[in-house]
Amino acid sequence: MILLLYRWIPYQGSNSSTCASCPSCPDFWTRYGNHCYYFSVEKKDWNSSLEFCLAKGSHLLVFIDDQEMNQFKCFLNDDFRWIGLRDNSGWRWEDGSALNSSRITSNSFVQKCGTINRIGLQASSCEVLLQWVCKKVRL
Repeated sequence: MILLLYRWIPYQGSNSSTCASCPSCPDFWTRYGNHCYYFSVEKKDWNSSLEFCLAKGSHLLVFIDDQEMNQFKCFLNDDFRWIGLRDNSGWRWEDGSALNSSRITSNSFVQKCGTINRIGLQASSCEVLLQWVCKKVRL
């Protein structure tokens, strides 16, 4: 977690301000660009992770494109985290868009939920307990 914060801190200065009315992120969320990210410490299954994010007015992490995903991977380590990707008749993001050119590694037909680490995307059984990442627009 310290390494993650160390890598995010340099990006904070270019987007931050000291005014009280400026958009910011809730406590325990990380600000990057126009979004806030929550990196869980605890572990839950995929559905419980999704419910947590929705309860916070956010969603499990969804990438717009491969470029965004590749930029984000440099903030991760070897541990897998739940993201908003699921195999429902094909791999789809929680916003309904299809997984495009990125490949997701799967070892079994029961692996229907998406995870990410610094190497890339990996399918997993949705019942596995993992940390997760929520994303929402800064308010």
